[in-house]
Amino acid sequence: MRYCVIPAAALACVLAATFCACSSGNDADLETLEQAKSTISLDGPATARVTRPDTIEVTGKATNHDKFQHDVYFTATLYDAGGKAVGTAAGKLEDWPAGHGGMYQLQGSVTQNSWARVTVVVSNVTEHVRGRPE
Repeated sequence: MRYCVIPAAALACVLAATFCACSSGNDADLETLEQAKSTISLDGPATARVTRPDTIEVTGKATNHDKFQHDVYFTATLYDAGGKAVGTAAGKLEDWPAGHGGMYQLQGSVTQNSWARVTVVVSNVTEHVRGRPE
């Protein structure tokens, strides 16, 4: 029977490298919420449509330009011709990979079936953000 002797220092190096590779990083290495939000671009105008008498769906394209995967939350607001908010919708792209574009689909409600414009904002980002849960 043969035995393989592994020096203690080599074993310690292997264990340390494994720990570093598996750890999600120090919170100080992560971005702030504002930094993470700034890496998400809204690509083109959003579109909204009524799905039921008081329910809307808002869709659009966005890109995660960050080096981290994120859960990205979007909020849409619909305004009438006078600038009064007449509806809102919200949703998220979960586990959205770094460098990927995608379609968001937000669900919400309206107080009237006509509106003049729709705005969408990135309202929150979690996962790989300082002080935010993974």
